[in-house]
Amino acid sequence: MVRGEDPAAIVPKGLRVLDIRIRAQKVIIKPNLIANRPHPVTTPAGTVEALVKYFKGGGNEVIVAEGSGFSDTHTVFKSQGYVEVSERYGVKLVDLNRDEFEILEELEATALKRFEFPRTLKDAYLVSAAVLKRHSITRVTLSLKNMLGATIGRDKGRFHRLGIEECIVDINRYKRPDLAVIDGRLGLSSELGGKRGRFGVMIFSKDPVAADTIGAGVLGVDPSRVKHLELAQRAGLCICDTKLIDVVHLE
Repeated sequence: MVRGEDPAAIVPKGLRVLDIRIRAQKVIIKPNLIANRPHPVTTPAGTVEALVKYFKGGGNEVIVAEGSGFSDTHTVFKSQGYVEVSERYGVKLVDLNRDEFEILEELEATALKRFEFPRTLKDAYLVSAAVLKRHSITRVTLSLKNMLGATIGRDKGRFHRLGIEECIVDINRYKRPDLAVIDGRLGLSSELGGKRGRFGVMIFSKDPVAADTIGAGVLGVDPSRVKHLELAQRAGLCICDTKLIDVVHLE
């Protein structure tokens, strides 16, 4: 957890502590651009720019990819400043809603035993760049739930109809983020708006379940009452027990 307000300073500080080593040829940064609304509803372009700059510095191919649920993804890219980041650093912007895909099957999945897997994500080092928000149904929407946008088609409501908590875990079975980044400088009491809170912190972890567990606590939500965190731990996606999570605080 790194305190501060400037992502250009916070991001490299947080990532250096994690000693990240990337074996994949490409890095995918997956922000939360659920709708065409500014931060903190969505991940700010400044945070993604800091991530792009960091990973480009290591010589990796970097792609920003998202599948918005309430707006045309490329319209959101344009309105929220992502096109400028793309042009400044030469990174590709991909609408995962319209991506080519292949069918994957996972017998241990609960709701999504067959899944249309976006080919852009294949063999990539995946960064889930989320924002710090509560959610009216799942209590929090952080790194794991951000992966609902890493799917084909704009009808994200289908996951609610199939069982939202189970779908969150199943999607992460098919592609678990290698790195979780939660921009908690500002937070929200609801997924699309509500009361803002200034927390002045960003969370970084190689374990998205642990990151979301700590993020829930920052929001004042008891992680043990977040069903998809418990399900994720049972599925072996990693740890949601606060007693087992080592939190390093940086200023």
